[in-house]
Amino acid sequence: MAQRVTGINVRRRRAATKKQREEEAKKEIKKLTGQLDVLRGRLTEVTEQREAMTLPNLEGKKVEHSKYGEGTVDEQKDTVLTITYAGGVRKQKLPFVIASGCVTVDDSEATERCRRINDLETEQSKLKKEIQYRESWISDLEKQS
Repeated sequence: MAQRVTGINVRRRRAATKKQREEEAKKEIKKLTGQLDVLRGRLTEVTEQREAMTLPNLEGKKVEHSKYGEGTVDEQKDTVLTITYAGGVRKQKLPFVIASGCVTVDDSEATERCRRINDLETEQSKLKKEIQYRESWISDLEKQS
């Protein structure tokens, strides 16, 4: 014989289910908080490494662009190179332009430093997005509980 569902039984089940959801949300928040701590620690390490590195001074150096050919770096302001090619003057952004191989310079140390800086900046960006994602997830879970 089937058990008859009464209003009291339904409310008890809902309360139990709500309590279970709250407990699961608390466990998930705890797990995500631990992951956030690890991500923030890694972001701090990467940021310190990046801040310790300086971009190479390429002013006056000969470079070669995959599309524009040979050129000379006329000016370097922070991360912007002003390069004169046979076809005109172009502004290019460090460290990406060297790290990507679009522009090559006959200085292996400068090339390697640009690659390393670009890698660190890429990792910083990914870590910041992952932290933001997890913080948003925690916020949503807290609203549920």
